[in-house]
Amino acid sequence: MSKLPPQVTPRLLANPNAVGTYNICLKLEKDLQDKIDAGHDVGRSMIYCRILGYLILHAPSDEASSTVRKEIASCNEESDRLLLVGEMYFNHFIQAFRSNKGRIPTPSNHPSRPSFDTLADMIKDLLEEAPQNHSGAKANALVRDKFRCPISGIVDETSLLKNRELRQKVEREKLRIGSTQCAHIISESINSNILPGSDKEEYAATVWTVLDRFGYRGLSDELNGPRIHRLDNVITMESYVHKYFDNLSLWLTATDEVNQYILEASDPILLSNLPQRVTFTTDKENLPVPNPTFLALHASCAKVGHLSGAAEYIDKVFRDMEEIRVLSADGASADVLEHALLYASSRPILV
Repeated sequence: MSKLPPQVTPRLLANPNAVGTYNICLKLEKDLQDKIDAGHDVGRSMIYCRILGYLILHAPSDEASSTVRKEIASCNEESDRLLLVGEMYFNHFIQAFRSNKGRIPTPSNHPSRPSFDTLADMIKDLLEEAPQNHSGAKANALVRDKFRCPISGIVDETSLLKNRELRQKVEREKLRIGSTQCAHIISESINSNILPGSDKEEYAATVWTVLDRFGYRGLSDELNGPRIHRLDNVITMESYVHKYFDNLSLWLTATDEVNQYILEASDPILLSNLPQRVTFTTDKENLPVPNPTFLALHASCAKVGHLSGAAEYIDKVFRDMEEIRVLSADGASADVLEHALLYASSRPILV
């Protein structure tokens, strides 16, 4: 968790509204710190406060930043109201990207697929015009990404073992091989297997409402049902990269070059052996590269989650969920239970 910077970014300094609402967050942060210093337990309040501040600084769009500032201003500097807004973004923005990864990743190709002499034959076999599920999205992403993780360069081992031409390329260019998985930028579980009237339906509706207020209108329709598997919402990723992308420890920040991104991380050690910049390419118009809007949402969520301490807190709760078998009678596990119930409502129902 990082303390809020003493002032807004240079880009926002000339905006009186941004400066004013950010100062409200700074005051709330100081008040909370005073309580902590006096020995009071403020729970997750500091996280909620810093989520608001960092959203002003790192919102995915100008409209999103403006929305957050309006909500902060509407609270009239009342701490309880401000913290409720921060809690809402914790539950329905940070967690929507961080904790919805409910599917256990599977290898990148089904072992029963036949072997091929050429890449062209394998591509014809794999491609689906409109993927209806995770496996279809995975196959299309492999084709577009040339059977490798576009971030680490790792070649998919399952594809290599089934294709003579790909094997020869790996041997000739001395490429690295490994396991790859299909990573969804916006989680597939948000729109998957939602039962009418369920907690998950209410949770998903709130997530889409937040994104709608951020200016991403119609996104829920664009990604509704099987459309969550559209090719520009998925990337072939090496297992290591996928893990940290999903838990918001790795993200891609756009540069001025089209489809080029700077790879950033919550800890520089995670970037070891990875490139500083990543450029997504495609050979076919019908195989679009990852969507810049989706990547911007993920990057914003990752930055805010990391800097505010929200992502670290969620990681801790997940570890506790795995370790705690019986909830404490004294209520010490109540925080874990609360988070577990919210997490359960956001997970897909696997069939």
